Amino acid sequence: MDSTDDCRLENIWLEILKSLQKYVIGGLYRHPGQDIDKFSAKIEKVLLQVKKLNLPCFIAGDVNIDLGKYNFHNPTSNYFDNLLMYNYVPTIVMPTRITDKSATLIDHIYYFLRPKYNPSFSIHSNNIWCDITDHLPNYCLLVGGNTKKQQKNNFH
Repeated sequence: MDSTDDCRLENIWLEILKSLQKYVIGGLYRHPGQDIDKFSAKIEKVLLQVKKLNLPCFIAGDVNIDLGKYNFHNPTSNYFDNLLMYNYVPTIVMPTRITDKSATLIDHIYYFLRPKYNPSFSIHSNNIWCDITDHLPNYCLLVGGNTKKQQKNNFH
């Protein structure tokens, strides 16, 4: 995604191979105060490209869009609905930035598993309480990864 004056963002996209399975991993930073609708349009183009690759995908980043405003802020609703339309599932659902006056969910991690993909892992995610910064570190782990055949061979 290209950064523009009215939609400043930083991003990196990687294709990785793990256990003979390719994944797309995206890291995003959307500068605060930028137009959410323009950002949504940019990310939709990427979601369409990833869909064509037919690969599982994880997107993580500080996108500065508070998902807590989903019910009453149209640009936020449109952004999130767009991700859901492409079958991206959020893994972080609790506030990620906490101050004395607010608690917002602005750091996001999403995953997409292509249709009929049967993963041999489970996904675990959470926030870590930390008072060093006002953003809570969050993570998403893929736990497992052994196929039944590999697990069976481990016992012989």
